[in-house]
Amino acid sequence: MKKICIIAVLAAVALYFGIATAGKGSVRSIESISDKTVSRIKATVILDAGHGGEDSGAVSDDGTFEKDLNLYVSEDIAAYFELFGISYIPVRTSDISVCDMGLQTVRERKRSDINNRYALINSTPDAVLLSIHQNMFSDAKYSGAQVFYAADIPTSKALAEQIQSTVCGMLQPENTRKIKPCGDSVYLLYRAKTTSVMVECGFLSNEKELSMLKTPEYRSQIGYCIYKGLLSYLITEGTGNGAKS
Repeated sequence: MKKICIIAVLAAVALYFGIATAGKGSVRSIESISDKTVSRIKATVILDAGHGGEDSGAVSDDGTFEKDLNLYVSEDIAAYFELFGISYIPVRTSDISVCDMGLQTVRERKRSDINNRYALINSTPDAVLLSIHQNMFSDAKYSGAQVFYAADIPTSKALAEQIQSTVCGMLQPENTRKIKPCGDSVYLLYRAKTTSVMVECGFLSNEKELSMLKTPEYRSQIGYCIYKGLLSYLITEGTGNGAKS
């Protein structure tokens, strides 16, 4: 029953955005995408809710953990994938680390966690990595979603551009942030062998944006925008390596 209610809410959000953006040349309405079109998509999305378990990620002044918001947004995106028939594999579905069992030190567990995420991506044919995170900065004035991409994979930039433009166009019209390539500080994207992006959904250091991110309604909206941007890319590219469908 709970899942049915969640799907109903997400469908309502999708319908709202579809109606609100119908007729805009830069954004394709979800209602115009047929099951046949979706069935041609060969990619499998690796849906990575960043951090988890003992690794909380960033922590806001009010004690909100990044890992929790990452999981909540990822759950909404997963619900859209199920609703519209997109193949995906979640890296985690609860508050856990994906490290191997029995490791003694935090360093060993963190290394194992990132290596296991990396192995999952590389073992999945036509994988597209969608990693969900939140931002944090010392100056509280900064806000807005921003997408980072694997610099050595040309299709990653195309995916990042599509998601960034969709989020800004549909949800954050005041957001002027630009997509950026990832350096070696982001292991998964720096070592990527397939189309890979990381979406920083907002700033935990911005009180107004944090308050929105803590509401299910806003998370559903940003999740839908990320989903829709990804879908537009997949319809064009079809697979994780950029091969046309």
